[in-house]
Amino acid sequence: MPAQREAQGLTVDAIVEAATRIGEKDGFEAISMRRVASALGVTAMALYKHVPTKNALLDEIANTYLADLDLAEDVDQWDERLRRIFRSFHELMVEHPVLAHVAANQTLEGPSARRMAEVVLAILRNAGFGDAEAVEVFSVLASFTVGLTLSWRARLPTDETDVAERMRELAADPDHPHLSAVAEQYVKWPEEEVFDHGLDALIDSYARRRSVR
Repeated sequence: MPAQREAQGLTVDAIVEAATRIGEKDGFEAISMRRVASALGVTAMALYKHVPTKNALLDEIANTYLADLDLAEDVDQWDERLRRIFRSFHELMVEHPVLAHVAANQTLEGPSARRMAEVVLAILRNAGFGDAEAVEVFSVLASFTVGLTLSWRARLPTDETDVAERMRELAADPDHPHLSAVAEQYVKWPEEEVFDHGLDALIDSYARRRSVR
């Protein structure tokens, strides 16, 4: 009975754990206060006493995942440290797609997210970037990482037959000769290489801007 479950003591950790299980099994869209309440055997109103909004619940989920972020504390070189941090961020979102969806839909405010921001901003400011530029670099690298991760997941093949058919269709398209010429690469672009090249290009670009000021 819901009243009995509430009397036993509902906690934020229990709510987050239940929501995380739902997200891992059925995806980001499946997470709702009603669904979490049902999984825990309580009323939806019981959840709001511990987590005031759905966004707050999603932030708690993201905070749980980001606690495992590699902050590369053993790396001295500022640009190499940023590469490792944002690669770790990318890998966490690949492993836990819910994190990517939460990061794309709302500002992350949990302790783990603030720790990430604090570390990245400290790296940039200590490397000589001004305050506004440090915030810009952090925002661009985070947005790139979230966006490319979500884009890659959307392109994951669900059926190899459909992938092959799409490649044949594009290769035979006379109205788009350049797209036709790269049909295989366009349909099956190597995500890891693309992510690494893009991250390198962004960090190297900001490093050059800093060096010529």
